[in-house]
Amino acid sequence: MNASIAISLAAAPRPGDWSSVGVEARQRNWPERFWWLLWMIILPPETNRTRPTRAGAILIVVSFGIGLAAYNNANNVLFVALSLLLSSLILSGFLSWINFRGVRWRLSLPAHWRAGEPGPVRLELSNAKKITPTYNLLFHARACRLGATESIHLPDRLEAGSEQALEWIFQPVERGSEKVEVLAVESLFPFGFLRKMSGGSLQREVWVWPARVPYEYKPPSSHQAHLAGEARRRPGTGADLLNLRQYRSGDPPRLVHWKASARLRELVVRQTGEEQQAGYHLVLNPIKALWGDPAQFERLCSFSASLAEDLFMVGRLRAVTIHGGRTQSMVRLADLQTFFDQLARLQPVEHAAGRAPEGPDVITFQPGIRQQVHVHLGSQFAGAA
Repeated sequence: MNASIAISLAAAPRPGDWSSVGVEARQRNWPERFWWLLWMIILPPETNRTRPTRAGAILIVVSFGIGLAAYNNANNVLFVALSLLLSSLILSGFLSWINFRGVRWRLSLPAHWRAGEPGPVRLELSNAKKITPTYNLLFHARACRLGATESIHLPDRLEAGSEQALEWIFQPVERGSEKVEVLAVESLFPFGFLRKMSGGSLQREVWVWPARVPYEYKPPSSHQAHLAGEARRRPGTGADLLNLRQYRSGDPPRLVHWKASARLRELVVRQTGEEQQAGYHLVLNPIKALWGDPAQFERLCSFSASLAEDLFMVGRLRAVTIHGGRTQSMVRLADLQTFFDQLARLQPVEHAAGRAPEGPDVITFQPGIRQQVHVHLGSQFAGAA
C-alpha cells in the first residue's frame, strides 16, 4: 500500500494578518510611542538596524578623507564634493523610507504539513502607495522549531497598488507544531550604500502530521472472508453503484467519478451500497509504560498514520479510537484529517481514558525489539514497521 493524500488546502489569512514597517509603533499611544522610538534609536534590536555595505563603508572613509582635506586646504571644490557625498547618504535614507512606506505582507500557509514532505510557505505582498513602486526587498523568514532560515527576495519591482506573492519551499522533519515567522524586511535601495533592516515580525503556526514510513501489513487469511461482507441496498461504502451525486467537501477522492465529472463539468461522486463489516477499527493506546522510548513512539505515530491512510484510501478503515477515548467514524477525508491532527498533538499518557475496543477486526499496536512497532489484527500478528 503506497497511497498518499495530497494536502493543498491553505489556511486563509484573516484581514488583520497584514504586517508592515512600523506596525509595532502604530499599535502604541503617543507617549509610549515617543519613548519606544527613543529606545529604538539608542539600542535598536537586531532586526531594526542600518549597516553600511562594503561600498557604503568605502564612501564613509572617502567622505572623512575629503572632509579633512577640505578643512586643511580651505578648498571650495573639496567642500562641494563632501556635500555631494553626504547628501547621497541622506537621499539614500529618504528614498529608502519611501520604498518601505505602504508595503504590507502576510503569510499564507497550508492547513497542514507532512513530516518529510516539502510544503510551500507563501508570502503575499501588497503595495498601498498610489504613485511610487517598491524595489529590492529581502524578507528574512525562519521556521522556529527546526531553526531553518530563508531569505525570500522580491526579484521584480512591486507596482503601486499591486500585489505579488513570493514562495519558500520548506520541509519539516518531525511531527508537532511548527511556527513560521517573518523576522524583518531588508533593502539596499536605492544606491546600495546602506543595508536597511526593519522589523515587523509576523508569525503563523502549522501542525505537522507524522511522516510516512515503510511497513508490512498482511492480515491473516481467516479474516478475508469475514471482511467481504454482504451488500445492502442503501448508501454506504460498498462496491455496488446506487447513484451519482454532487461532490461535497470531505468526500474521499476514491469515490469521484471522473468520466461523469468530465461530461457534466462538475465533480460528482459514486453512491454505493453499504457492506457489513467492510473495514477495520484502528485502536491506538499510547501508554507511557509501553511506549517509553521516544524514537519508538514516533514510529508508532508514523506507522498508525500510514496504515490508516492506506486503509482509508481503499475503503477499509471504519473507525479509530485513541487511548480509550471516543470512537471516531472514518467516512470522509475530513475525518481522516482530524485523526492526523490528533496524531500531530499526541503524547504518551499514564493511563488510558477508558477500555479499548476488542474484536476480530480491531487493529492494535505493540512495541517490538530494536524500536520496531508490531501491528495485530484481533489477537494475531499482522505486520511491523
